[in-house]
Amino acid sequence: MQLKLQTRAFERVAPILEPGEQPLVATRAVVGAFSASRLGTVAAHGIVLGGGGTVAAAMIATSGKQFVVLTDQRIIFLSQTFMGGPGKQVVGALPRAQVALAEAKLGMVSVLRLAFAQGDGVSLTFPRVDKKNAESLAQAMRQTTVA
Repeated sequence: MQLKLQTRAFERVAPILEPGEQPLVATRAVVGAFSASRLGTVAAHGIVLGGGGTVAAAMIATSGKQFVVLTDQRIIFLSQTFMGGPGKQVVGALPRAQVALAEAKLGMVSVLRLAFAQGDGVSLTFPRVDKKNAESLAQAMRQTTVA
């Protein structure tokens, strides 16, 4: 993704960041539902999450095109402008302890599936032009440890 868009996304979330919280990656994606039928993927990866993600998953999966900002403490979903930049509206945010990378398929159309508590989650779809962004987000999700 263009550094300019990532920088703008970081600026948009700056007012809502907790003291010491650092943004890691920002990218645009098409956000969709991560169905309960995909629970086998989550179980196969041994992902165990606590808390209530049902409401968060429903809220986040409603908008389609969004901007996703991963910080060291949370994952934040922003609206996306008509031109594909980060919007001002925060669609939702979840603590990193309640989010795990369940699946990553990188190719012509890249898909990352993020599992939330209770087996819910979202599927992030990236077109070919945003493949590097998908790779960066997946790598940051794998590397960032939650204390």
